[in-house]
Amino acid sequence: MFKHGTPGDDVYAVILAGGSGTRFWPKSRELRPKQLCALGTDSRTMIEITLARLDGFIPPERRIVVTHVRQLDLTRSIVGARAGIFIAEPDARNTANALAMAALEIAAIDHKAKQPVMISLHSDHLIKDEEAFRASLMTAVSAARKGKLMLLGVVPEYAETGFGYIERGAGFSDLIGAYEVASFREKPDLATAREYVESKNFYWNAGMFVWRVDVILEELQRTLAPSLAKLIAAQVEVGGRFSEADLAPLAAAYKKLPKISIDHAVLETSTNIGVIPANIGWQDIGSWDALSRSFTPDQHGNLLFGDGLLIDSVNTTVDTDGPFVAVLGLNNHVVVSSGGAILVCPKERSQEVKRIVDWLTEKGRRELL
Repeated sequence: MFKHGTPGDDVYAVILAGGSGTRFWPKSRELRPKQLCALGTDSRTMIEITLARLDGFIPPERRIVVTHVRQLDLTRSIVGARAGIFIAEPDARNTANALAMAALEIAAIDHKAKQPVMISLHSDHLIKDEEAFRASLMTAVSAARKGKLMLLGVVPEYAETGFGYIERGAGFSDLIGAYEVASFREKPDLATAREYVESKNFYWNAGMFVWRVDVILEELQRTLAPSLAKLIAAQVEVGGRFSEADLAPLAAAYKKLPKISIDHAVLETSTNIGVIPANIGWQDIGSWDALSRSFTPDQHGNLLFGDGLLIDSVNTTVDTDGPFVAVLGLNNHVVVSSGGAILVCPKERSQEVKRIVDWLTEKGRRELL
């Protein structure tokens, strides 16, 4: 049980689980993306790990999983009773629209006088220090109740060029451990990333948010007024609860919404944002090279998952779901065998795996997608 208590019965957790995970091909596929796969040594899927992190903190009946309609059945079967509410996006329209749906869902559920708070998390992150993670969320909830849009800013462990950064501003006068956001910075070059880390004034933007439902809906109304109006109209048409809706009338309105992230829609233009520095051992499992930062390699820097053998190889990751895989003399590579497909690539190019998925899509190789 979490020793610092729970955030209260007005707090909901929203788990974004609709991504395609193309950079984790061939294990991640359209109908079974990364969050529905088990990675590394853990037999649980990533979404199961994410939900287990909330046990004793937010009960299943106040957990909302937002996924794509094509992934809904498998997501439900894997999650089971670990979450009480499932929302299926008719089309992938990025995080602003997914979170608008979740906020409207909570508003439809909670008709009481209190102002519910929503915590937004991704389904494919690893967090080593769960106690510190929950403590950071508690601080963020306290600030959110005062009307702030709060972000968890991950204290960087090294100079990373693949993440955006949050610059910390002045501290909140009424809440220890919370700060204004001075600026958002795009993915930096290595020299700039090193400056950020050395300054101790910048945090990784991990996409973890906490805010009151009424506050985020007001912000979305400010930036996406016509689109949000369409979504609200569609919600009324389907009876107020997206989780209980017939998707047909919703789909027409949803496909007309702009594809836009919550960062671009709200956070980068709002003046009502704060950040909680979170030293939680966070890692975004965004591509195959991230596994070597998330699991402990052997003395040669190698990782082996499944039936395989590495000889005279260093800093190499092998992942196989069945066939025996032997590698000889590889340096800094990824080798993956899954679902009848094999990937071999240098680690430094693992972010480019999406190019393979794009080629397969163009050639109509649906059996490999």
